[in-house]
Amino acid sequence: MKLKNIAIAFLGALLFATCSKKDDEKEYTAEESKAVVRSTMDNFYNCLQNLNDGGFANFFHDLLFKETVRDHQGETQSWGKFLGEKFEAQDYWDPQKNTEGKFAYQALKGTYTWNKNRELWEKTANNENITFIFPATKEATTNNGRLVIDKYEDTETTYRDDKVYLPTAAHLYALVDNTKVFEVTVKNVTFEKKTNFTMPLSAHISIYTNPFTTTIQWNRQNPENFVFDFAFSSPQGCTTGLHADIKLTTSDYGNITNLNEAIDKIAITATQGDLQIKGNIDVKSINEKTKGETKLSVEQINTYAKAELFKGNSKIADVKYEEENDKGVIYFIFSDGSREKAEKYVTDFEDRVTKIFKRFERKNN
Repeated sequence: MKLKNIAIAFLGALLFATCSKKDDEKEYTAEESKAVVRSTMDNFYNCLQNLNDGGFANFFHDLLFKETVRDHQGETQSWGKFLGEKFEAQDYWDPQKNTEGKFAYQALKGTYTWNKNRELWEKTANNENITFIFPATKEATTNNGRLVIDKYEDTETTYRDDKVYLPTAAHLYALVDNTKVFEVTVKNVTFEKKTNFTMPLSAHISIYTNPFTTTIQWNRQNPENFVFDFAFSSPQGCTTGLHADIKLTTSDYGNITNLNEAIDKIAITATQGDLQIKGNIDVKSINEKTKGETKLSVEQINTYAKAELFKGNSKIADVKYEEENDKGVIYFIFSDGSREKAEKYVTDFEDRVTKIFKRFERKNN
């Protein structure tokens, strides 16, 4: 079994893993453990509903998914696409001119205001940032939307002999009726540039999508050890997190040609609401055993990829991989020895998620 398939299996398990920060270590019966997993999944769906009902989702849907404008061919399109095409047609920025694939932040600085009567953008001088002022929806009677990009920095590097620019700092936000619905902050991004490979050494990204906040951090602890942290939360108590300690096989970044083969081990702690899954993956051994398209046995997979389910400090289940009818299956093994397929807790996952975000389905694809 390839590393990619193992990762998919573990990600499937992560969806229903949980941990309580307040619980003391205790023993849970199998039935109590199963109830915890079911409750976590219900809370997860409630959090997705909160995301769909939030200010960002409404802004995003009305701007980019709700088809309210009819073009010259009689086809409908979103309000955001209509505004974007109008902006491109006015040649405020020609991406083919002296940008070399780089975001032309300095050249684009200015305030662009939508003129509803003339159906075009009007630019006024602004040396501080890039600001777009526009109706947030086609039905809006005023320019109640504002998108501001007030910081952007990048660094030049090469990838496969091509010159590329990687962002090192950025800040942008969007307002609707003076309420912030979206914000992105990128800072503390550093790289070590080598001939064959550019290694990111640190990064801090914060994304606000009303009412949720996502933070992503990447930091080098020493030349061979990195830490990745992901957190997704809302004031209503929805929490999702992922912490990973990544050990490389080498500190010679210049000779890295395949990132997967450069990883030695990964230790993962994933949190969803009140549950937690802790896992360890021996990536180096998996790569060594699967050279030449060799398939890992079930025993080898469970040896090189281990995971346990926790609530607080209390272990409530082992997570094991098996194969049935040539398909990989994840099992939870509880304290009384009873076993249940992890998929049991997400059998209706696709249907429920699709129902929650139904308004984002495009009619014509």
